[in-house]
Amino acid sequence: MTKPNALLLTILFSSSIYANDFEIINTFDSEIYTEAQPVKSFIDEFDQPLKSGDSAFTFNVFELGVKYKNFSFGAQSRYNYTLEFDPDTALFTYLEKNDLEFEKRNYRYLLKGKQSTSHGIFFSYDFNLLDEAITVSPKVTYYQSAHFQDAVVDGTVFSDEIKGALQTQYFFSKDILFKSFTPEQSPEGEGYSFDLYLHWKITDDLRISFKGLDLINETKYSGVGFVNGITTDVPFTEKGDSIETEPSIRLRTSAYGREVDYSFEHEARYYFDVQYRLNNRISFDIYSRRFYKDTFIQGNVNYHFNENWRVFTGYETNSQAFELGIANEYLGFSVKTDDLDLDRAYYANINWFVRLVL
Repeated sequence: MTKPNALLLTILFSSSIYANDFEIINTFDSEIYTEAQPVKSFIDEFDQPLKSGDSAFTFNVFELGVKYKNFSFGAQSRYNYTLEFDPDTALFTYLEKNDLEFEKRNYRYLLKGKQSTSHGIFFSYDFNLLDEAITVSPKVTYYQSAHFQDAVVDGTVFSDEIKGALQTQYFFSKDILFKSFTPEQSPEGEGYSFDLYLHWKITDDLRISFKGLDLINETKYSGVGFVNGITTDVPFTEKGDSIETEPSIRLRTSAYGREVDYSFEHEARYYFDVQYRLNNRISFDIYSRRFYKDTFIQGNVNYHFNENWRVFTGYETNSQAFELGIANEYLGFSVKTDDLDLDRAYYANINWFVRLVL
């Protein structure tokens, strides 16, 4: 597996030889967003007042590398987790975990979860067009991974009884649902992703940019555990003039050394930004991003308190989060959340970047 520390030594050695041509780059971005429950409750007890919602995610990436003229390369570590669920599933979970009364009805039970951890190396190149007014930067990342989950559970559950009709497709490196079929050896995975960045300087005061992450993302694993199957309310027995059903369970698993090869994919994420400089002191940003079914739109105001530095603040829809940060061309830091009390927060984000020009 690629080790960022080993790559760092290469980076530092290379930059000492070609000091006038290189810059060291470091970025870190970590965000978590939940619906239905605040982040802490969503992960733990699910015991806060229930809100409407059908998704949750966390995206985390750390990069350390160098840039030589238009070419960049370095080490990357990622942890991504996404979850889609039906609001009825959130209600079922809330009632179950808090020992509350169920209605006598079928609850829709739908969970779609993807999680992966990876470590690798990235390469990117800046193509400058139209006298450098437009910059197009494709980026390819090759990585290795030993930890992932890919699960779909879909069907219905009747009240709080062990009755229902569910279909399960579950592939994993560690069995966290059934806790019985974890492979004896961790799966081995290799994969790649493709990102695309576009920046257009329309005028000195107006710029737009686009970013597509994981436009292509695929990891091929070997030695993967799995549980696939269905539960149904058949067979049935006749009792007088009524029919009584019992659940029937049919599952195929990776028990007894039946691990398989599996191809895992993450869905793409899209960003579109507009930046406008009003005067020497004030500028505005409008950010939009699309993750799966969720669209986030944010407006920022920047105050440039000298030639290089700016402070900024903004508000984002959907997450209802406020952002506060400080940045210049070479260094930036920001935090964004909907509540400073993290026990009540549904969204939290920390971001920094460093460019050290040598």
